[in-house]
Amino acid sequence: MKEMMNFSVSDDDLQRFSSADDLRQFYTGLRLNGLELMPLSKDTQGKVNPDMVVGVHLCCASDWMNLDRKMLIDHYRDNLETVREMGAEYVVFHVTQVDPEESFTYRLKHTDEEVIRASADLINELLDGQDYPFWFLMENLWWPGLNFLNPDTTRLLLDLVHYEKKGFMLDTGHFLHTNHDLVNQTEAVAYLHRMLDAQEEMIPYIHGIHLQQSLTGEYVKHWLSERHTLSDDPSMQMCEVFTHIFAIDKHQPFTDSGVRGLVERINPDYVTYEYITENREQLEEYLKMGKL
Repeated sequence: MKEMMNFSVSDDDLQRFSSADDLRQFYTGLRLNGLELMPLSKDTQGKVNPDMVVGVHLCCASDWMNLDRKMLIDHYRDNLETVREMGAEYVVFHVTQVDPEESFTYRLKHTDEEVIRASADLINELLDGQDYPFWFLMENLWWPGLNFLNPDTTRLLLDLVHYEKKGFMLDTGHFLHTNHDLVNQTEAVAYLHRMLDAQEEMIPYIHGIHLQQSLTGEYVKHWLSERHTLSDDPSMQMCEVFTHIFAIDKHQPFTDSGVRGLVERINPDYVTYEYITENREQLEEYLKMGKL
């Protein structure tokens, strides 16, 4: 099992490290094997070498079903060729469809099955006939699509995608957002085990875990008890939606004593500690707290 930290190719993350050697010493000092990179970029200011990258999180459009199909395929194909050049072992792809209004109001416009069928069709167009060497790992969110709530739709996605090296990236925090009544990490671990109990045949296909948590059900319940309206200004909309989403999905260390047993039950190839942090010091603190 390889253990990584997520690393965003943004000025905020890049400025925390003086060089590629500094970054490498940081994660190896914490007994990590490398990075899961996002978003994909060839311009890393010389601070990320290809041999440091174990996985790549593709930059996925959440509201994509009405976008130009050729543009989407070209975008992902370009990304996947870069992943091939880097020699990464896996890519992560979100299987979801949610527009800004849906994420703001929770009034959803598609079923899980509709999104899974549309996503599988896109994935097959993207991957059929290609000879990519990496795993294609499909990640859950709490919106319509892959969310691990129904064993039948989870199996449907796996059956519909043709690509041989396919599997799942289980994001533990995203799954917790499907239950607004969880109040502590012990309950969260038990909830994840119940999901695995219900679809045990899927466990061998969970090749990776984004290991993080945020128990924000009370925030969501309070949010849903009031009426919220998005701004008509697109730039304001983005700000409103991202503020709301980050209040739900905090990406904090999963530290309960039962987490190790949960990971051992799944026995994944990859575990990524995927955190949202304010600086290098907080990143180091979170990694020390959450590492298995």
